[in-house]
This record gives sequence, C-alpha cells and structure tokens, in this order.
Amino acid sequence: MIFQKINYMKFPDLLRLANLLTFSRLLLTLPFFLCFRAKLMLPAAVFFSIAGITDYFDGKIARKRGTTSFGSFMDSLIDKILVAAALIGFYLFRHDNLEDGVGLIPIWMVLVILGREVFITGFRVFFAAVHGEVISANRWGKYKTASQLIVIIIGLVLLSFNGISDFVIHHNGPIYFMMYLPLVLTIVSGIEILYGNLKTIST
Repeated sequence: MIFQKINYMKFPDLLRLANLLTFSRLLLTLPFFLCFRAKLMLPAAVFFSIAGITDYFDGKIARKRGTTSFGSFMDSLIDKILVAAALIGFYLFRHDNLEDGVGLIPIWMVLVILGREVFITGFRVFFAAVHGEVISANRWGKYKTASQLIVIIIGLVLLSFNGISDFVIHHNGPIYFMMYLPLVLTIVSGIEILYGNLKTIST
C-alpha cells in the first residue's frame, strides 16, 4: 500500500521541526520569484537552493521522528508551489536576445507538469475524504520531485554564472532539454499513483 493512516493533528504537531522546515520553504518561494523576475539570478538561485535543502532535511527528520498525514500532505503541496513558481518564472523569462513571446521553456511543459500536480493533489484530497487515508509519495514521486528541484537549481546556476549568454537563454537551450527528465518522471509518477489506488476507490 502506498498510503498511510490519517492521524489527528494537535497544535504541538504543527510546531514539529519537520513542519517548520516545510513552511520555511513556502516563505522562501516569494523572495525567490521576485528575485527571478528582477533578473537577480544569483539571489534567486540561493533562495531556491536553500528551499531545496529544507526539503531534504524535513523529509529526513520526519522519517526519523515519525511522519504525520498533515506533514506529508503539506510537504508535497509546498513542493508543488515552489516548483510552480520556478516553472512559471522560466516561461515568463524574457531577454532582448529571445524571440518575442518565447521563454526558457514552452507553455505546454508548464501546463503538463502543473496540470499533473493539480490533478494528483485533487485525487489525494478525494481519496482522503472517501477512505480517511492519505496517499503517500511513491518512489517515482520522490524521483520526480528530486529531478524537478535539481534541474531548476542547475538552470538557475547557469543563468547566474554564464552571464545570461545566448546559449543559456535560448528557448531551445539546456534548460529546455533538461526539463524533459522531470517532465517524464512527473507523468510516470502520476500514472503509478492512479493505477495503484483506483482499485481501492472502486471497492
């Protein structure tokens, strides 16, 4: 089974270190996005990298001290918000050397990845409402999240230290091609979640 039983949340549970790290990631999303939109790429890369590091440590702490349904759900949701901010930023990125209306990644990539995230989040909420259980992230979901964070960080580093060269900012440049890895893993992990739990819903 890839889900765990819902535990009733008490206020002290909200203050668990893992949950505090999770919410710190949400707080880092706004300064990251603002820096990115202002083309302050190095600070944007730093904010996003710190957020990525908190994702690693809150998961490690949660596994050591025990996970909660609230923590698991919020961790996944805030990961999606952070990634969404980065993907939207990549799409909206404009530079004098870029073609009009063309960003670092195409809109269809953003819609596929975020569409999957919205759909699976809705599916998890529906599953919890029907069965009283929260679907935990499967291994493909973890690979998906890790690949999203790593590719975005690499893209930000390239934008920070390459002088925003024509090679990096081209709409068919390295960021575009690297994004295919999380794109594929996003689709695969979504299919596995649906396949693994549809039978449970039908019973």
